[in-house]
Amino acid sequence: MPDSRTPTYTHGVSSPPPPSGARTGSLEAQLEECRAAQEELRRSATHDSLTGLANRVLFLDRLSHAVQRGRRHKDFRFAVLSVDLDRFKAINDSLGVRVGDEVLVDHARRLEACVRGEDMVARLSGDEFAILLESLADDADAGRVAERMLRSLAVPVETREGEVFSTASIGIVLSSSGLEGGDDANVRLLQEASVAMSRAKTNGRGRYEMFDRAMQTRAVARLRIETDLRGAVERGEFELYYQPLVTLADGRVTELEALLRWRHPVRGIVAPLDFIPLAEETGLIIPIGSWVLAESCRQVREWQRRFPREAPLSLSVNLSVKQFAQPDFVAHMAGIVRTSGLDPRCLKLEITESVAIDDPDRTRGMLEELRELGVRMYLDDFGTGYSSLGQLHRLSLDAIKIDRSFVMRMSEGPMHWQLVRTVRDLARNIGVTVIAEGVETGEQLAELRVLGCESAQGYLFSRPVPAGEIEQLLERDPRW
Repeated sequence: MPDSRTPTYTHGVSSPPPPSGARTGSLEAQLEECRAAQEELRRSATHDSLTGLANRVLFLDRLSHAVQRGRRHKDFRFAVLSVDLDRFKAINDSLGVRVGDEVLVDHARRLEACVRGEDMVARLSGDEFAILLESLADDADAGRVAERMLRSLAVPVETREGEVFSTASIGIVLSSSGLEGGDDANVRLLQEASVAMSRAKTNGRGRYEMFDRAMQTRAVARLRIETDLRGAVERGEFELYYQPLVTLADGRVTELEALLRWRHPVRGIVAPLDFIPLAEETGLIIPIGSWVLAESCRQVREWQRRFPREAPLSLSVNLSVKQFAQPDFVAHMAGIVRTSGLDPRCLKLEITESVAIDDPDRTRGMLEELRELGVRMYLDDFGTGYSSLGQLHRLSLDAIKIDRSFVMRMSEGPMHWQLVRTVRDLARNIGVTVIAEGVETGEQLAELRVLGCESAQGYLFSRPVPAGEIEQLLERDPRW
């Protein structure tokens, strides 16, 4: 029997035990590797892997200490800043994630350069950063730091794809606004900074806003509306109103514009301006807009059958930017008109100037596809944006709608009257008809007829009304 101390053999070769010094060195190396691994695990749990900044966990811990210090020492001031890059998704989508990462790392370094060593910059997620400014001399210091950050972040970033421009929106909450609450006061402060940041985005981006309690009230109300809005289609809370368009040559109603209304079970009728922007922002405008198109096409086709005319009644519907951006929109539109039975030539889709000029090549292609389908296209609220008829003549448009602000001021002086006339003349030169919005008086109607505008709509003829009242109007078939 071999002695238990006899060395083992591998492939017939004896393996002598290592020298004691070698065993010690190996053990120390293993311990060092273990300590390094533990340090790396600890750091990865508290820091962002891309930018090396503190993460949400470490930031909230540091903020918690600031809250406790502020409660103990009334003269200790601090501020929390929420920083979000504007339109960062467009950078990722157009230039790729690697370029997006370059921008994030660059902006992380810029934010660090805008604060002192004792302050903290953290990356919370995506393009959202948070900053803790401690030991402020006064509340105005936070605003000065925010302005410095805005200037720094507005400078273009040099990337592998060339210069990339980006701005940021910043929300600020001050410790002087209150440190009430329990152990989650740090979470509340970060949320309030985020609310202020959202307000900065709403107010135009590339700016900062200070948090106040009114913002919180609005944020809570907005969240409640968003929650209600998500189920409004399924619950059947939306309804369509219609406003007539009158052909000025004979004074007859030849077209109806479909307008969305929300009959909330508690709040009653909610004005479009109170929920349409939110629907746009959240993407809910896609299913809502689809319902509007399907229901209005169905309804107008029914009226065409009940009130037959030599020239069938037409329908106009506003399109949102997000609807128009859907890659399958033309196919979806074809399915709607096919299901409803409405002749596509009786459907007029209205787009805004921003849709028309933001991406003119894509817009031109989409409009051509819709025209091949038979659908007609209107440009809504002409004169309120930055386009001109010179820019728009290349697009396949059938009509422009002059904004009500121009029509309502025609009687104020010859300059306003001449402006409408100029638009009409230019439109005629490029083969586009003109529809005047906001007609409220007989005098305006007479002037528009003199100018040669083809159609008009406004309170003089009818306010937007429910379907039942439109049926009564179609039965009367009035003339103006």
